[in-house]
Amino acid sequence: MGNLQEAVRKFASDLADKVETFIADVSELEVCTYTTPHDQIQVMIGPDKDIHKLVAEGNIKLRAYTQIKFDGDTLVCIPEDANGEPDRALWDMHQDIVAQTQENRAEMLRAIGDAASSALGALRRVNE
Repeated sequence: MGNLQEAVRKFASDLADKVETFIADVSELEVCTYTTPHDQIQVMIGPDKDIHKLVAEGNIKLRAYTQIKFDGDTLVCIPEDANGEPDRALWDMHQDIVAQTQENRAEMLRAIGDAASSALGALRRVNE
């Protein structure tokens, strides 16, 4: 029984560490939409890409930006077309990505909550 209690405690401790990291990661949702000429798509492939460098070099252009903080504070930059009017097609695409990202964050929060609840339940049962 001692090994089981220790295993459950370790799991709960590891989960608590992961939850803390996860909460820090999801406290701010940020979606950046970039465009690039078709012959520059390969600059976005690979694990070592440096977005700021790619922007500075002109390989990609930031076209729309949304930041949503956990408390609901939101910063939005809407793209304009050549006439200074909102670029509806690009904006609609960006908004679809923001909605998908929000859904993903909500699912991840639910999954972490369920895991934490299960771990606490197991810890209670082991300690009874």
